[in-house]
Amino acid sequence: MFKRLFNISIYVFVILVPILPLKIKLGFLPLSADFIIASILIFFGLCYLLFEGGLKELYNLKDKGLRKLNLFIGLFVFLNIISFFIAPNKGAAISESLRFFEYVFLFYFIVLLADKRTIKRAFMLFFASMVVAALYGVIQFIFGLSPYTVNRNIRLNSTFVNPNYWGAAVNIVIFYPIVDMIKERKIKIYNVLFLALFLFNLLFSLNRSSWLAFLLGLFVILLIENKKFIAILPAFILPLIAHPFTRKRFITLLSIEKITKDARFKLWKTAYLMFKEHFALGVGHGNYRYFYDDYIKRFPELFVRKDLWSPHNSFLKMFAEMGIFGGLNFMFIYIMLFYLVIVVYNKTREYKVIALSLIGFWVSYLFQNNFNNLMFIPQLNVFAWLLTALLYKAYVLEAEEEF
Repeated sequence: MFKRLFNISIYVFVILVPILPLKIKLGFLPLSADFIIASILIFFGLCYLLFEGGLKELYNLKDKGLRKLNLFIGLFVFLNIISFFIAPNKGAAISESLRFFEYVFLFYFIVLLADKRTIKRAFMLFFASMVVAALYGVIQFIFGLSPYTVNRNIRLNSTFVNPNYWGAAVNIVIFYPIVDMIKERKIKIYNVLFLALFLFNLLFSLNRSSWLAFLLGLFVILLIENKKFIAILPAFILPLIAHPFTRKRFITLLSIEKITKDARFKLWKTAYLMFKEHFALGVGHGNYRYFYDDYIKRFPELFVRKDLWSPHNSFLKMFAEMGIFGGLNFMFIYIMLFYLVIVVYNKTREYKVIALSLIGFWVSYLFQNNFNNLMFIPQLNVFAWLLTALLYKAYVLEAEEEF
């Protein structure tokens, strides 16, 4: 019974989380669609392990592909405990830790309990949910429903909090129709339609880092699959320069002067100074925002239009909050997740298209986290963990069948 409820929870998760931007806090407890549904999913998984003889599934955690990831996560738990004691704001430290361990538990429960049918359905339902979100993005554009604009040009955010996050979310799924057509050596109408839909949303998110991330992810995919296909890369730049405003936004990426004057440089410097002054252990997990005011008072030249800005860089945020050891450990965790996808791509026969698509996503995701705090946006970051877990478990099951 609990295994079935666990599977149903996965389906509910991948359908609802992309289209429900719920985000509130009850004290220090983060409440959002992903946190609530993930908690239910983990509860059913735990009940299965304890009451339906599922403890034998724990042997799956000894999989050699997971050992390094297990080590880095274990070390992060230790560093997180230390960080809690040095953090001035304990509530923020707890809140940030709960978020991170939501991803960890979700990842491991899927690796332990997901079966082949559940995995295939989950991938399909997630893709369908993102299509729905992208269709809503088109509706936003037609009727001017987005609250975000730049120079009076609408920026699509669809069902995500803002256009930056939506642009990154589109990069989770946009590579799939491309890879499918490359692998099949055939242009399929439905793939063309999906690609056009996602490209439209990516384009009118007007998020330049998402554009660059997409092009970088696509370049890596083409490099892996067939170097000859790199010749088609310029065709994906054409949509960026077709519209007058997107063309203007794209051209700014080529201006060194405008790049160096970008507000992000001030934000990055603020985070760097915080890290430099708290090199070993940082200011405490989740406590960047509580030190920010002090830094812009001490360094008024770093002030950026409003009193509180995030570092717009996930890695600098962690170095500032958890010091050199926590920051490096955090980076290695995400590198290991990416590595698991590469392992699957190199060894799988059945999941090549999904694996290569996720390689494109991971390349774009790691790149874009240098410009946005995407790893701290639950509605987005949770899918980096969940989809990687589904793919890796699919590969493990495939290997067992072949053996």
